This record gives sequence, C-alpha cells and structure tokens, in this order.
Amino acid sequence: MTMHMTRFAMRRLEGALESGRILRYLLATIAVMALASGVIIRIVDPEDFPSLGLALWWAAETVTTVGYGDVVPVQPAGRAVASVLMIVGYASLSLLTGIIASVLVRRRNEAQEPPLDFKQLDQRLAEIERLLQKRAE
Repeated sequence: MTMHMTRFAMRRLEGALESGRILRYLLATIAVMALASGVIIRIVDPEDFPSLGLALWWAAETVTTVGYGDVVPVQPAGRAVASVLMIVGYASLSLLTGIIASVLVRRRNEAQEPPLDFKQLDQRLAEIERLLQKRAE
C-alpha cells in the first residue's frame, strides 16, 4: 500500500512540476514560513525584535537569503528560529530556481518542431523519387 501511495505522490509531484502549478504553492509556503518566523522571533526574542514590523522585516530578508545584518537574533531560541528559516530559505530558493528552469526548458521544447523521424523522411524521399521517375518516362 505504501509503495502505491509513493508512486501516486511522485506522479502528482511530476505533474505539478511539469505544469508549473507547484510554483504558487511554493511561493505561498515561503511567505507563510516568513510570516510565522517573524511572529515566532518576536515572541522568543522580544528584546532584539521590539516590534512585529521589525521581526517581519528580519524574516523577509532572512528567508530571501539577503541578510543585511541590520537586525540579528541574539538569544539561543531566536538563533534556532533563524537557523531553520535560513535552511528553508536556501532550500526553497533552490527548488524555486529549478522549477522555473524546468518550466522554461519544457516550454522551449514544446515550441520547437518535433525531431526528424527518419522513417518518414525515407518514405517522403522514396515518394519524390517515384514521382520524378514517373515524370521522366
């Protein structure tokens, strides 16, 4: 049963990647993670993050891997939240880049003409030769 579920999940994931549907879910997940981390950092490290706005700014710059360094957590719990957010940010942006590249390559391949089928090409040449011989007679 587990193997069937894994195959089903993989087919769904491949379909979502190929169609680009996963992009909006990934972006939503990144946004929710940033918002949640901003709220959590405000709660666990209120001394370094005196306002929710500052905490959300820090979360946005951390999840996008910009990390200006203008605000940093000092408390161990805040650093733990920051570590998780940085890992999620790196992984998400890598995945996002891969998805966008995959979608662009797929679209480019779809726009190109299909590859030559040598069997069809041979048939067409044979037909041309037949017509030329018939005309020559």
